[in-house]
Amino acid sequence: DIINKSLEEGTFPLGLKISKVYPKYKNGETTDISGYRPISLVPTLSKILEKIVLKRLMDHCETHNLLTEDQHGFIKGRSTTSAMIKLTEFIIDALEEGNMVAGILLDFSKAFDCLGHTLILNKLEQLGIKGQAKAWFRSYLEGRSQVVEIQHTHKGITQKTRSKPLPINRGVPQGSVLGPVLFILLTNDMPQYLGTHCSPLMYADDTTLLVSDSSSNNLAINSYIALHMAYQYCNENDLVVNTRKTKQLAFGRRKDEVPALPDVELESHTKFLGITIDNNLQWNDHIETLSKKLNSCLYVLKRIKHISDAVTTKIAYHTLFES
Repeated sequence: DIINKSLEEGTFPLGLKISKVYPKYKNGETTDISGYRPISLVPTLSKILEKIVLKRLMDHCETHNLLTEDQHGFIKGRSTTSAMIKLTEFIIDALEEGNMVAGILLDFSKAFDCLGHTLILNKLEQLGIKGQAKAWFRSYLEGRSQVVEIQHTHKGITQKTRSKPLPINRGVPQGSVLGPVLFILLTNDMPQYLGTHCSPLMYADDTTLLVSDSSSNNLAINSYIALHMAYQYCNENDLVVNTRKTKQLAFGRRKDEVPALPDVELESHTKFLGITIDNNLQWNDHIETLSKKLNSCLYVLKRIKHISDAVTTKIAYHTLFES
């Protein structure tokens, strides 16, 4: 039995370490490589094995209370909803106390691809993953490769073209079960590193630094310190902050007094976990955006209804409206 042997020997099967990458067209010119998003697929057996290990890993972390309360991604009982609730509660509580609030929404460049394997293994050891368990994760991360597969049709015949395998020396496996969880475990110590300068709010690699104070001067100082502490943490943990996409929002009756941070755009509204939030904590922008999207979906459903059956229409509804 491959799964039992893998767990008993602390090794990950070599045949499961190859990923297939499919370029999926996103936007722009079809001849421009930047207009494509890579979709990585791992073997089905790999996902089954990873789910078994994930269950044991999370049981260990929860039993020993190792997970930060500031992380809302990929943890049982937490979600984008719990993250949004924490964000709004922090802002409302601060405003009721007469404070101003600065929210710094960090953007990481290729967060899952940059991580060094040694760093991940060291972080796992700090969480008590040692011996054979650590050896299994080392085997899981190292010796991986990927191939790019392109499917095209010529004269009615569908053909596949596959590249030579290329080694993957960094990062967590894209499209895997364990990859996102390894990321949140690596950054599990970030809130402690940032200390009292801010209240971090994390959902996987989406990280927001929340700072509040009644003094605009103190708010600016603490925001600056928090941001640079975050930069320093990233430098030490193989993460790269994309300053062009990092945003700042200010909340409060005196929000105009909040100065913009160096190299960070001070916005009136921005996206947070797929929801548009503005500096008045109103939802008009989000409702307008969502209404336009739903109107487009409704138009598509009407077209599908005329050319297809009820089952297909229902599938389209769940795909377009509830996805």
